[in-house]
Amino acid sequence: MTSIGDVVMTKEEEKPRPIWATDDMKTTLAIIRTIEAEKRTHLAELRTGIGILAIPLSLLTILIATERYYDPADVIVFIIALIAGAIMMATLGGILVYRSFRHLQAAERAKTTTCADAECLDRDYPLTADAQK
Repeated sequence: MTSIGDVVMTKEEEKPRPIWATDDMKTTLAIIRTIEAEKRTHLAELRTGIGILAIPLSLLTILIATERYYDPADVIVFIIALIAGAIMMATLGGILVYRSFRHLQAAERAKTTTCADAECLDRDYPLTADAQK
């Protein structure tokens, strides 16, 4: 604890507040809703990335399952193109999954630094006798 003249500051007061930290309850609730909406968006991105990762596996499974019906030497060009496409799709899916996890972690950190639950709201914005009526 440091003392400057008549002002006493604790360690918590010396830390800079995040840009989204606010003393207004409506603004805090709006920030929470925004963070939750971003999380839903990134979960959808994660779902899409997992789906894109599954497509190359399905294509290669079909290729292996039907290999007795064709001669690989005759269709080598198509097989190479299919494998190249599968690699590109797997890379894209991996990138989407990685990005969504990274953004979900950032949203969770933002949520924990802002007032994000009812207990915190009740503590920071207590209802007065006038507001309860």
